[in-house]
Amino acid sequence: MFAASEEWKARYPDACFGVLIMEGVDNTGKCPALEERKDALEQSLRTLYAGKSRKEIGAEHPFASYGRYYKTFGKNYHVLFQVESVALKEKPIFSPSPLVAVMFMGELKNGLLTAGHDLDRTEPPFLLDVAKGGETFTSLGGTQRTLPPEDMFFSDRNGILSSIIYGPDDSSAITAATSRALFTVYGTPSISAGEVRAHLEEIEELVHILNPEAARKELLFL
Repeated sequence: MFAASEEWKARYPDACFGVLIMEGVDNTGKCPALEERKDALEQSLRTLYAGKSRKEIGAEHPFASYGRYYKTFGKNYHVLFQVESVALKEKPIFSPSPLVAVMFMGELKNGLLTAGHDLDRTEPPFLLDVAKGGETFTSLGGTQRTLPPEDMFFSDRNGILSSIIYGPDDSSAITAATSRALFTVYGTPSISAGEVRAHLEEIEELVHILNPEAARKELLFL
């Protein structure tokens, strides 16, 4: 069901990729307990990064690892800017739904690049690969994207589901109707499988706050 191409393994031998599938989720309505965790995380980030600049935070692990990756494509790591927004500018964590909030909370706390999908809007098998350049897909929000050579991307039978540089696709986006969620984590070189595992386990914990009856279907690493 999940595989990594030989090209990806050869190009990024020190990278890793994590997958978490949660079933029986309910992505409707508000969850007071999750809101409390979100508020606590906001305060924790403001305390942790008090007095630091975005540049100083970006020099820390794991932001530095992602920064090096993005720099080769002439881009900046967007999660760093989100941390700056919450921690330094004291803006609240915003998300369109509880499940997306869970993903954002994990990203902000751990700094690891994460994508969320509605599993029922995908079609296995799944493949982790490296772009040759020229591959196209429609990113979240409906923008047509063309992958640069050597960007990591994740696809199903129908096409690209996400890439590091351009994020998740539009067609598999999590919605209010999502009952099975697929979370993926791109670990760039110097980010360990152990860090990715801990990150996904925290996302699972947050999903259980939202939906105590939700069940883990899959947790694996490529």
